[in-house]
Amino acid sequence: MDAFKKLFGVKKSSIKPDCIVSPLNEAELFSGLRGGERARGDYFRVVDSQYATIIGTRYSLLAGDCVLSLADSPCRNVYLFGCCGAIGVEVGARLLVKKAFNFESFSGMLEGKDAPSFYLPDRELAEEFSAHARGGFLEGTCASVGSLALEEAYLPRFGALGVNCLDMECSAVFSAAKNSGKRALALFYASGRIPDKPWHEFLDEGDEQRLGRSRKDMASLLAQFIQQRARD
Repeated sequence: MDAFKKLFGVKKSSIKPDCIVSPLNEAELFSGLRGGERARGDYFRVVDSQYATIIGTRYSLLAGDCVLSLADSPCRNVYLFGCCGAIGVEVGARLLVKKAFNFESFSGMLEGKDAPSFYLPDRELAEEFSAHARGGFLEGTCASVGSLALEEAYLPRFGALGVNCLDMECSAVFSAAKNSGKRALALFYASGRIPDKPWHEFLDEGDEQRLGRSRKDMASLLAQFIQQRARD
């Protein structure tokens, strides 16, 4: 049995050098990459395009496994694309992550453990994208958490670390990329703000509009960046 094809729905050899990993499976945002065939594996959904492979993860905890599975594939660059909770940043803000702290353990958060390790994006790839985006992104210091329910209790700790965005995948993706010899960066749009507009609250119309624009603008910028690098 081809384990990779069972997980992803495609052969490993078909993976492109640039891979967009989206926990929310936001492939439709990347129409500019000329989407092609679609496949659904047991855990990942894949859209093949002319310039990139777009991978939707069904479960956030499998984002790291997704990247590890790409270790001996043609993939060279991994772009984590998705939403985050923000601290002190408005809804709709765009963030390019410069550091991701590992708060991935639910039990560790529940027990109040701290002093986490942290992981970094590929410096060269992040600098290239930042130059392409022309300063349109905030610098993100991320805490990848194992619990949504415990986020607010950790706000003092996050503040001490300079954290301004929260997700559930970034540190795993960065560490898996380093382990598997891939370059990685993470692009987030703020879909909520802790503690006044958490993930379970409805957003007002202005927030919704900014959020929608950010998602589309970020996807367009990333698509243009990937196309430009492929043509150079």
